Amino acid sequence: MRNLRKFTAMGLTCAMIMASALNVAAADVSEGETVTGQTTVSLVKENPVPTFTVGIPAAVNITSADAVQLAFTMNEDSLNAIPDGKKVSVTIADAGYGNTTGKFALSNGTTEATYGVYGSKYSTRPSDAYSVGQLLVSFYGNERVTDGVASIGRVIKVDDYDGIEAGTYEGFITFSIDVRNQ
Repeated sequence: MRNLRKFTAMGLTCAMIMASALNVAAADVSEGETVTGQTTVSLVKENPVPTFTVGIPAAVNITSADAVQLAFTMNEDSLNAIPDGKKVSVTIADAGYGNTTGKFALSNGTTEATYGVYGSKYSTRPSDAYSVGQLLVSFYGNERVTDGVASIGRVIKVDDYDGIEAGTYEGFITFSIDVRNQ
């Protein structure tokens, strides 16, 4: 008997809840009457995922035995959007020419010229060269900004400029950019 009373009470409670929900969703009104209804309004706003723009030179032209500047840039808005504890990093993903990959080399079609990527023009010993897969630069958000842009430089230097034959040598470097923990 007790169970029957419990089920009856639960049934009546459910019926009242459903009836009140239905009244709000669809209200009947007759002429001369005013009926009120209520709608719950909610808002969900997610923080947008920040995006960062890293400037990478489209081309680097080597015309002498001297090291050539390779500058990576980030504008001030992108720098300010870097979350605390994070950094925007540029890694050397690949290098080569034609079907040759994984090698810092250029080709004129018949001859290969090798080169290195270095931290500065003062550190161009072969042991100082970056390798494919290595982290090249990182922006932390606290870089010095000039005219709204921060710049981090690296250099490219041909290994034996005077020893290669004349011609136009071409190749590529592919970079990978990501956001990671400091």
